[in-house]
Amino acid sequence: MRAALYARVSTDRQERDQTIDNQLTALRAWVLDQNHELAEEHIYRDEGWSGARLDRPGLDALRDAVHEGAVDLVAVLTPDRLTRRYAYQVLLIEEFRRAGCQLIFVQRPITEDPNDQLLLQIQGAVAEYERALLSERFRRGKLQKARAGQYLAGRAPYGYRYVPRQDSVAGHLVIDDSEAELVRTLYQWLIDEPMTIRQILKRLNFGPWFPRSGRRPWSPSTVHHILSDPVYTGTAYVNRYDLVLPKKPRAQRKPSSAERSCRRLKPQEQWIPIPVPALVEQSTWDRAQEQLARNATLSFRHNSKYHYLLRCLLTCQFCGLAMFGRTSRASSTHRERRYYLCHGKDCILSARQTPCPRRSVPAECLEKAVWEHVAGLLRNPAQLAAQFEQFLASTAAGTAQEQEAQQQAQTRLDRLTRADQRLLDAYQAGAITVAELSERRTQIAQQCRALDREQKLQQRLRQQRTKAEEVLLNLEAFADRVRLRLTEADFTEKQAILQLVIEHVIVGEDTLEIRHVIPLRSPVPDPGGHPPPGVPLRSDGVNITALPNRFGQRFLNRFAKTRMVVADHELDSV
Repeated sequence: MRAALYARVSTDRQERDQTIDNQLTALRAWVLDQNHELAEEHIYRDEGWSGARLDRPGLDALRDAVHEGAVDLVAVLTPDRLTRRYAYQVLLIEEFRRAGCQLIFVQRPITEDPNDQLLLQIQGAVAEYERALLSERFRRGKLQKARAGQYLAGRAPYGYRYVPRQDSVAGHLVIDDSEAELVRTLYQWLIDEPMTIRQILKRLNFGPWFPRSGRRPWSPSTVHHILSDPVYTGTAYVNRYDLVLPKKPRAQRKPSSAERSCRRLKPQEQWIPIPVPALVEQSTWDRAQEQLARNATLSFRHNSKYHYLLRCLLTCQFCGLAMFGRTSRASSTHRERRYYLCHGKDCILSARQTPCPRRSVPAECLEKAVWEHVAGLLRNPAQLAAQFEQFLASTAAGTAQEQEAQQQAQTRLDRLTRADQRLLDAYQAGAITVAELSERRTQIAQQCRALDREQKLQQRLRQQRTKAEEVLLNLEAFADRVRLRLTEADFTEKQAILQLVIEHVIVGEDTLEIRHVIPLRSPVPDPGGHPPPGVPLRSDGVNITALPNRFGQRFLNRFAKTRMVVADHELDSV
């Protein structure tokens, strides 16, 4: 009989230990003992593929060969090498049987006897159970190796090289002389000079030193990690962090509720110390931490001498980075000048090749314009209300057509789902090949994605209408709550109101875009500058105005006369 062999390993370690060659050796010996014919093109293998999935290159090629009638017998060492799920085992056995091909498990032969069938079920259940415990076994095994003093991290810290396990010697770190010299130099710069992270970055980027990637610029996080990691004192720690759910998940990523993507520091008594070669003394590292804490205290982030009304609200239109306030003093007149500057101007900290072309913006003119605009809207919210009424009127006309389109889209989606299921049934029955199945399922998937995008768009429009109606009902109530404080508000109260009703301000070369938010059912903002916890915010519009080339009274007049524009995409929750 014409035989085919199949072998699988799921990890790189198994591949390195040549377990797949051991499987093929045993299978070749069995084929030779049974006097079957074996061609080299009918030896299929999947290296590094999990047994919990069916979409494996070697398995797909084997199934194609079986459907084409190229082989009469398939030999696999054990059922879990074929797949670790009992349902998949039954599917493949039945598929091969319909094609007239016999499936043999060399070490555990399975016949039609009920006892053998029961054994196959038990083996599949046990294999699935073992896979469920595999991650826990790996975790406990790594902790045990760490307690035994073996370094487990995949990438060595800067200044070290990782030596993999060889024979009876466990994996460990050794000092990289060239990198270690730079590490000690960084500690000297920080302590002896003393220097800030920014000053260190400037010296590194203009000196002969390169990061491990081989290209500049140096990253601030890399330098800070070198100066704060306790591994350089001779002790590396394992089990320091625990993965938890993000408190503020990023909207772009939209992680599932079960995705633990944030690290939280565990209690120190749970850390596992691993001795490594020391690069600096413990006293040197302690002095470095004191200097880092001193630098953080003196950082401009903690500046309380100068006040900036639009702090944490400005975004650069060119590079998308935040803008911060800065004060300079003229050498001749000693007059202070406040302005807002984009973070992209600093190529050292932003790790950019070229600085942002955004010019600095005079703080006094910009703050006055934004405050007068917001105060005018809150004193007379009719302008905002008119925009929301216009938006509701424009979307209400298409409600009936939208419902009909939604029903048609759902009907088409159900039809495509049934077509996809029929394709799977046809493939299992042997009516189509894997290539035909993949091509036709790709077309169906593209149509499903298009329909899904259309449904999400319609759902988003419905949510926008609902939010607009809610904002329209609460707009006047919110304006009444803060109207009495607009005239006599001091700096703290102005900043609190602006941070409450403005999402952010996008500053361009000659345009200014203010994205408003309306807090619903919230009290008057407290002087602390933050809305009460749990208060929902709803975006109510965007103001786009042109900025003149020179800031002054002409800019203020033009800003005040600009017409409000409400965009559909600006009605999302913040």
